[in-house]
Amino acid sequence: MKYKLIFALLAVFLILPGQSVSGKGKKPLQYDIEKAGIGVEGTILVKVWVYTKNGKGVSDQDLKRVAVHGIVFRGCSGGQSGARQPAMAPATAEADNAAFCEAFFADDGPCQNYATIVAGSYDRVKTQKGYKSGAVLQIDKTSLRKELEKAGVVRVLSSGF
Repeated sequence: MKYKLIFALLAVFLILPGQSVSGKGKKPLQYDIEKAGIGVEGTILVKVWVYTKNGKGVSDQDLKRVAVHGIVFRGCSGGQSGARQPAMAPATAEADNAAFCEAFFADDGPCQNYATIVAGSYDRVKTQKGYKSGAVLQIDKTSLRKELEKAGVVRVLSSGF
């Protein structure tokens, strides 16, 4: 029983997060996300790092896509504030809503509308295995949640009452 649970958790955390983060025909993007602060009401600031071998090929669209994907399906670490941001959707939501997620996270998909890159926040760091390129993004959590509730990916907050 323990091994089945461990295998299921590994499958969710290792396989599912990368599936819809890439555009059609591209390899899944490897990324990290951490909280960078709280923005104005209904928004959150996150720092996103996308890993590549050569340091090139990471577009603004890629950064926005992984930032929204991270907020919805992974959650993010607390960063310097220490307060972790939980994922908006349950662990199985991405697989259960695969058609919606594929369209939503497409290259020019609607996910681009919920993230804004903070000016002057771009970084690129050389690592042992390549490069990581990143930026701070502001995510409109309120509008994003409404869209995901409409699509049935996330439960409506008032449904439990």
